[in-house]
Order: sequence, then C-alpha cells, then structure tokens
Amino acid sequence: MTEHGTSRTTTPTIFIVDDDHSSQQLLDDTLTNKGYSTRLFSNGIQALQEALEDPPDLVLLDVMMPGMDGFEVCRLLKENETTGHIPVVLVTCLNEKAMRLKGISVGADDFISKPFDVAEILLRTRNLLRVKEFGDFLKNHNVRLEQQVRERTNELETAYNLLKSTQGQLLQQEKMATIGLLMAGIAHEINNPVGFISSNLGTLKKYSERLAEFISGQDEAIKTGVIAQQLLEHVSALRDNLKINRILHDFPQLLEESAEGTDRIKKIVQDLKCFSRTDNAGQTLADINQCLESAMGIANNELKYKATVRREFGELSPTLCYPQQLGQVFINLLVNAAHAIDERGEITVSTRQENKWIFVAISDTGCGIPEDIRQHIFEPFFTTKEIGKGTGLGLSICQDLIRKHGGEIDVVSEIGKGTTFTVSIPVVEQ
Repeated sequence: MTEHGTSRTTTPTIFIVDDDHSSQQLLDDTLTNKGYSTRLFSNGIQALQEALEDPPDLVLLDVMMPGMDGFEVCRLLKENETTGHIPVVLVTCLNEKAMRLKGISVGADDFISKPFDVAEILLRTRNLLRVKEFGDFLKNHNVRLEQQVRERTNELETAYNLLKSTQGQLLQQEKMATIGLLMAGIAHEINNPVGFISSNLGTLKKYSERLAEFISGQDEAIKTGVIAQQLLEHVSALRDNLKINRILHDFPQLLEESAEGTDRIKKIVQDLKCFSRTDNAGQTLADINQCLESAMGIANNELKYKATVRREFGELSPTLCYPQQLGQVFINLLVNAAHAIDERGEITVSTRQENKWIFVAISDTGCGIPEDIRQHIFEPFFTTKEIGKGTGLGLSICQDLIRKHGGEIDVVSEIGKGTTFTVSIPVVEQ
C-alpha cells in the first residue's frame, strides 16, 4: 500500500481498491498525475478498515475481488455513519443491467467500466469530489447552525421565563400585557428570518436535484460510447443548460444568508430582554372608535358600578396602528378614571380628528390629581396606591406605547372636579 500527493488538508485522498495490479497502477498513475493523493489496496477488507480509521474523499472499488467483493464493501461503507457520505465508484468489466442495479442497491454513486477511459476517470472523479466538497461544506455549516439555534433557543427560553415572571406581576395589578400577546410578538419577529431560511433550504434542495441530474446526464452520455471530445462537449452543454456555474456561485451566498437569519433571531432575543421593546400583533388598519368600544367592553365591570359612561365619538379616518397596544392604553385609562371616583360619577369618552391627528379624551368627575403627584405619574414604578395594590407601571407603559405610535399623552386635572387624559396619535394611511 502506497500513498501519493500532498497533505489531505489540501489534496483529496482517493482509495483505489483492486486486486489486479495493472488496473491498480493505471488508476494510480492517472490520478496522481492530476495532483490527487491515492492509497492502494488489494482487498476490500483492508480498505474498509482503513476507511473507518481515516476516511478518504472518494473510493474507486473493483467489483470482482477475492474474500469480500466490491458490492459487499460498498454496502458496509454506506451503512456506516463514518463513511456513509463518501462517494463510491464501482470499477467493473461487467456491464449487465442486473450488475449495475445491484451496485445501485448497495449505494454505489457511479460506475467506471474496464478497459478504462482516462477522460472518463478524471471527469467522474472531479465531479464526485466536487459534490462531496459541497456536501461536506453544507454538513459542517448545518452543525454550526444547529449549535447556534440551540444557543439561541436557550437564550429565548431564559428571556421567556424572565418575561413570564414579570408579566405575572403586571397582570395581577394592571391586567395588561398578557403572555399570549407577548408570544404573538415573538412569533411575528421570528417569522421573517425563519421564512427566508426555509426558502433558502428549498432552493438548495432544487440545486442538489440539478447536480444529480447533471451527473446522471454524464452517465447517460458515457453509456452511449461517444469519444472523449464529444463527451466533453456534451457535458459542457449540459452544464450550461442546468446552470451548474450559477449553482456553484449561489451555494455560499445561500448559506451565508441563512446564518444571517440566525443572527436576526439572536437580536430578537436580546430585544425581548427589555420590556419596552416587546411588540404585540402586527400593524393593521383600524378604527380607533372601535378600539375604544372593545376597551370599554373589557373594562365594563370596573366602570358600571362607579360611573355612567358617555360616548362622544367623532368621525375618524382609519389609521395604521397596533390595535392591541392602543387597547391596553385605553383600558388602563378607563380603569384609572373609575378608581378616581369615590361614589357615583361620570366618565366621558370623546374622539375627534383635526387634520391628520386623532384625539381621544377620557374624562372623569373624580377627585383630581394634586400638582405634586401629577408631575410624577408617568414615571416607572411611581404609585400612590397601597403596597401590593399597584406596580406603578401602568401609565409609564401607556406613554411608551403611544410614543411608539408617534403620538403623545397629556393630562389636565383639577382637585375636586376631575381629570382628563388626552391621547393624540397621527393618522397613518395604508
């Protein structure tokens, strides 16, 4: 057994397994003259053992050998996880259909017939090594991608558990930002990168089918027995027709885009760590009056025992917004208005549009807010309620959500007469 060529880190290694010395030497000379590294074996058992210890990049395997024939060696190579991805070319002087079908059944990737055609040997070797190279690249990239996904998933689970704990406290006091809405936001943000990763994998699948068709076309051309020059011309035309060059050019870009998609998922996880960046459902064209109706329906039990609710709705243009976020704001303001009324009072909900701005005013006839308190009501964690009765995040969250819509929230209050919160947001057309 001899070895030729440079280190396997730069040169593909090819196993030549043949008990006929002259055939073995011809294959060896042909391949080493083209710069390939070869290892020669006279029996299949020895080649199989060496392949398991130090896998080659390609195996040229004679069918008729003593002890263990090429079919059995091929089957064992393909069934083993270590060697199953290595291309195997069966070398035989038997061209019967039954023998080729048997070779395919045990996993052979290609065939070379004796007596040898040098152009055929080099062409099949080059193409199979190229397919293996891209297969190895894709396999290694997938391993890294899976590791990144596992890491991102762990980060996502950590962030999710942290958010779930935080929401539990907010739900108890503010009845806002339920975990369902948060998870809907997460799904919305992750959907885009997952979408184009899935698309890229679909493209890679089509490309692999074209490469398989390219190899099959070569095989068919060789079977016809055309001369080398005609064979090369046919293969060149087939290569152009199937756009093999484009496939080879696109492979790295598709994989790189998929890696970028995983980075985007990582950014989403980082964003989720900050509550103010959590998104709910996507934007949609909505009627603000209808959003208010829904909010009042949800808050009805808080309102009906404390106040008579008056509606003074103006005609509003539909606006592109996050309806669920606005609903959270309106519910919070309505509940606060009810809490400001000691006995029985009145809550007025009015809307109007001026030019390209929508104004929503929620007024109550409650106790009013002193000036020294009014200066702090939008600060996070500021609350005048008893310990355990409020988190102090309600109005802070409201202000943040309105500002995300490009609007503002203002308050006017008079002790003993009541308070009016006014939300203003721009009209955004579809």
